[in-house]
Amino acid sequence: MNIINKFKVNYNLKLLDDFIVNNNNTEVLSLFLKNKNKNPENFFQLMSYYIGKYRKHIFYENFFNNKLVLINSFDLADCKYLSDFFAFYFDNIKLNFEQDSLSNAIAKDLEQLALSKFSRDIDFNLFVQFSEFFINSLLINQQEKNLFLTSNSAFFEAGDNLFIYPNTTAAYFLIHQNPITIYSNLKNKVGSPQEALNIMFNFQNKLEENQDFNSEFVVKENRQSWNIYSNSWIDPNVVSTYRGLIIPNEDFLKSPHETLTKVLFHLIQAGIKIEMKYDLIDQYVKNNQIPEKNNNDELSNKEKKALISNLDKSALEFFKYQI
Repeated sequence: MNIINKFKVNYNLKLLDDFIVNNNNTEVLSLFLKNKNKNPENFFQLMSYYIGKYRKHIFYENFFNNKLVLINSFDLADCKYLSDFFAFYFDNIKLNFEQDSLSNAIAKDLEQLALSKFSRDIDFNLFVQFSEFFINSLLINQQEKNLFLTSNSAFFEAGDNLFIYPNTTAAYFLIHQNPITIYSNLKNKVGSPQEALNIMFNFQNKLEENQDFNSEFVVKENRQSWNIYSNSWIDPNVVSTYRGLIIPNEDFLKSPHETLTKVLFHLIQAGIKIEMKYDLIDQYVKNNQIPEKNNNDELSNKEKKALISNLDKSALEFFKYQI
């Protein structure tokens, strides 16, 4: 860092401290936006300083008016029905929101920033180290828009580094389905029982690549095995702290109106200002009926034994699934 740049960074740090002492939320936001648009390297220094110094400060806890809402499922495709509903409903009630996948959103933001700090692959270690920066930077972009992101990452906690953060998260939705269905879908997709087991239980310790556009950055998600993934999101402390709502995927088929109504009330309870329009729920359900699938694939005794020996019994009991 040259002398002039160092001076600018120190000047901005001093401004940030002064604004926070005076509880001036507007000026802090303006400072972040100005640096992000004009000098992303300085923005990175400023946001990193802010996170490190003020993470446990009351100003930091209350800084963002807009919040993150996470739509999460082991099979990312299971997020689509709810994600599409949000897009339809919010457009109709004129709610200010932004929607994307977690990996897409971070990759796009990193392209805009073009920081020398980051290489092309954002692996799990980098994600853990900079998760709070990634989320804060995304919310800075949206300002007053709530951010709805789909993901199939497991929740993690590594010291002060978390997957998502209480001060920036309004709520999350965990959409789950029977692991037999997940296994059968994987087997049909990849054409091999062993490969389906490898994916479901992450025997090869792979990260997920979910981006659906070409980017200078590849943001990989840490799904882990079905066991680790499921237990991370049904943990009572996680559910309570991040206002989780756990939804069986089959509820969208069997009782869609009731389920979507419950989802909207959950968002209202989480502080997102939403007008209830039951006719819009009816319209979406009528026009987006989910075809009932026959997932009664006969599993061999060998397949059943492999599933039973690898599946976590406490998670199965929590979800009320039987193998």
